[in-house]
Amino acid sequence: MKIAIPLNKDLTLYNDNPYTAPKFAVYFIEGSKTNVSFKMLKILDNPRYIEVSDGVEEIQKKCACDVERQVDMQHICEHYSILETIGSCSYLLAVKYCHNTYKTLKNGGVKVFKIPSIIKKTETAIKNFLIRTSFANRIQSIHDAS
Repeated sequence: MKIAIPLNKDLTLYNDNPYTAPKFAVYFIEGSKTNVSFKMLKILDNPRYIEVSDGVEEIQKKCACDVERQVDMQHICEHYSILETIGSCSYLLAVKYCHNTYKTLKNGGVKVFKIPSIIKKTETAIKNFLIRTSFANRIQSIHDAS
């Protein structure tokens, strides 16, 4: 399985909307239930970031676009650049993301996996993803025990 993680210019975990990330790291994960390994395959430039190299609007970074912008066709189409970049991945791991990023990736078959904001390293983000998805896949029933 391949996953993507948004990166800053200094190749550390990017905590804002992945649509505005400078780069993406693509990792390959393989193994069994008892032995899982992952390795970085490549680092990709985000073409949308390069287009607006002087910076991205703060409102987009913080996932705070107003309702009008969220339904604007040009704005929605701009989000498809992220799908063109990481569309071969099964998951995108992200601290936060906007509705249009989520919708675009979902339409392209990429699941967005939210990682806690306290995570600062890509390796920790991957391990968190592996542990949480493994645990979630084993649960058959959740109920209130009180």
